[in-house]
Amino acid sequence: MFSYFFSAVLLIALGLLGTTAGAHRLWAHRSYSANLILRIILMLCQTLVGYSCIYDWVLDHRIHHKYHGTDDDPFNYKRGFVYAQIGTYMLSKNPRRQEIIKEIDMSDLEQDKVVMFQKRFFWVLMPILNLLLTINAPAEYWGEDLLVSFMVIMCLRIPVAFHASWLVNSARTIWGMVPNDRFFSDSNLAFIIKKSHWHEYHYTIPWDCLTNEFGSYNCGCSTIFIKIWAAMGWAYNLKTIDARGIRQGLTKSANTGKPVVECLNEVAEEMMQYQPEDKFVDLLRVTK
Repeated sequence: MFSYFFSAVLLIALGLLGTTAGAHRLWAHRSYSANLILRIILMLCQTLVGYSCIYDWVLDHRIHHKYHGTDDDPFNYKRGFVYAQIGTYMLSKNPRRQEIIKEIDMSDLEQDKVVMFQKRFFWVLMPILNLLLTINAPAEYWGEDLLVSFMVIMCLRIPVAFHASWLVNSARTIWGMVPNDRFFSDSNLAFIIKKSHWHEYHYTIPWDCLTNEFGSYNCGCSTIFIKIWAAMGWAYNLKTIDARGIRQGLTKSANTGKPVVECLNEVAEEMMQYQPEDKFVDLLRVTK
């Protein structure tokens, strides 16, 4: 029985890594670049979730950021957690969706052969990776019962994987504080999580590769893996900005009258130009 649950947990973790480090940070926000090997691995991991290809996931997420908190946001947090988590998948699509899609630049993904390969063959890859191989593995290699494998690997794992991945878009309603609020004692979540204004930072600087999807910064499995890949040379052009850079961006905005986001982007670009080739990987204390 242990092999079933070990397999399920491992597959959920791989699928979530493909969503967070892959679909979200790499493809949706371009917070770092990846070589071909890493892009293929992340594509296969994201396929293990099974509900959409990378292209469609990124499209919805970019719409989410562009229209954040409005009626055109497919994960509008103002309509509550249930809507942000599953509402967009259960209700009819926004009648303006086709018009909105035309406003989203997807040219970078259309030039990525790994993404477009998955998009084209998703309904071939998904059943093979997500169902046939994963259900058969416990029975084939560990002699487990095929029916139990089906119940645990498919009927239990897939809903958990779906909801874990959907949290990337709905996490704001759980971990985020309403702007200008200092306390959240009206929520029982105070006993199990720490709320913050983390989401405001992410929606201001979505390209920071150190921003965790679930309310923290510079920690978490996805961030650790990105740093490991950077040390291996698989990930490069890691985009981030430190406290000094943020202060410079805010000062520049105050002095010039330019939007804060524009100034932060300019400062981050300037900082990246002066980073050495052997960029320091903070967590591992090694160089690339």
